[in-house]
Amino acid sequence: MKKAFTLAEVLITLGIIGVVAALTIPTLIQNYKKKVVETKLSKVYSVMNQAIKMSTIENGDTTTWKYLADAQTDSNVTYEEALDWYNTYLADYLRPQKVEKVSSQGKDYLGVYFSDGSALLFALYIYDIFYYIDTKTIASANAKFGKDIFLFRFFPKRLSFQDENNPALKYSYNPGFASSCYDWDGTYEGAKHSPDGYGCFDTGTNGGKHCSKLIELNHWKIPDDYPFKF
Repeated sequence: MKKAFTLAEVLITLGIIGVVAALTIPTLIQNYKKKVVETKLSKVYSVMNQAIKMSTIENGDTTTWKYLADAQTDSNVTYEEALDWYNTYLADYLRPQKVEKVSSQGKDYLGVYFSDGSALLFALYIYDIFYYIDTKTIASANAKFGKDIFLFRFFPKRLSFQDENNPALKYSYNPGFASSCYDWDGTYEGAKHSPDGYGCFDTGTNGGKHCSKLIELNHWKIPDDYPFKF
């Protein structure tokens, strides 16, 4: 006589499987989403710096490149100016999916879209660069720094109107594409807690702007105590 599971035993087993799945699947999804963010951040950092390095062969050291709006502190570059700058220095060395004007909150930006669903938006004076993990969040008023947007900079030299002794700019100058570090004190803990509110936390107007720096310092891995969930 063959033994078989009773209906009650099958139902109990399925119930246990369901409970285990309910407990583990959210964690697996969360880990997967974190991995996607880490991979995209590491990739765009590498791709941009490789493109800049290649461009210097033809266009010279990045400190000699043209920078826009150098004479004033309250002017954004136009889309046309940004596009001309991009075509001069980067277009030949990147392989984006498309390049187009992006209008957001009353301003026009140069948008560079990649095949992995992410995009770079070039903003103030060219040197502030917003990296969107998912282009679907570009138009969202709820997009957050450190979760949807990661702030980078391409800032090889001090602009003419800037105070050379400004401590907030101490770590900003970099010959390549780098995580934003305005008002950063140079430490890992400083990327978490900035005195003027730029640290990697989920509060304030500038909160989250150092999250790209925090992740970079952690070897492009999102720390366990990261303030945002993905």
